[in-house]
Amino acid sequence: MLNSTLNKTSNLTLFKGDVIKKTVVLTAVTSLFLIGCSSDQNFKREVEGNEDYLKSPTLKPLIIPESISVPAESGEFYVVKTEFKGNLGKKLDIRPPILPIPTIQDVLAVYNNGSVTFNVPLSNNVWNRIPDSLSRKNIPIASHDNNTIKTNKAFMARADEDQAVEATYSISRQLLGDTETITISIISLTRGFDDLISQPIEVQRYVVGLFNDIMDDVAPDSVRVVPRKAQNEEIEKENAESKKPATAVNGANQE
Repeated sequence: MLNSTLNKTSNLTLFKGDVIKKTVVLTAVTSLFLIGCSSDQNFKREVEGNEDYLKSPTLKPLIIPESISVPAESGEFYVVKTEFKGNLGKKLDIRPPILPIPTIQDVLAVYNNGSVTFNVPLSNNVWNRIPDSLSRKNIPIASHDNNTIKTNKAFMARADEDQAVEATYSISRQLLGDTETITISIISLTRGFDDLISQPIEVQRYVVGLFNDIMDDVAPDSVRVVPRKAQNEEIEKENAESKKPATAVNGANQE
């Protein structure tokens, strides 16, 4: 009886050991797959679906024998031949451009040709807080005075990119009454050996991205603009939480 019990215990221990080993192996394999998937961000900017259209042959000009007469050309049916320049298929970036989102009330922000310009009340003390915001993002400052900030090269990483870019920025301001107009411009933008400064979408993505990050840092909690939908959801959540204790008390009284 004792031997039988010992054998059962030993078998159970071996079984549990095998289960643990298999679980560890499966967990490790799954982690490798997840790491592989997480490092490839192409799915965030590619069109899903069949791409056989990219293999379509180029149209050739119609050859008309000399013995055949053809109708006169009509501008109504004329197709202008244009040479397409840009990315196709898997190289096409479908991500929308980033828009400047001011999180401070009474702020007007506009993006134009590589720069974000915004006007903000002096009372918000935005200009004096920008250096700290840059420091938190590991963006080194090359020079700084009362009206201009220039940065050294800094790596800017995004969750939807496989490789970080290296960028330099210039930030300037002009005082007008009780407001200040601040302009954030991108000076250089590279990814590895590729110069991206001539690519408008990339430039907009990184200069507006920096503006939005700064706005998130410098906006005081007291003047942050909360979307109405978020406000409604928060109110509903608070109402639901406030009802839980009352229900519990009623249930206890009934018992």
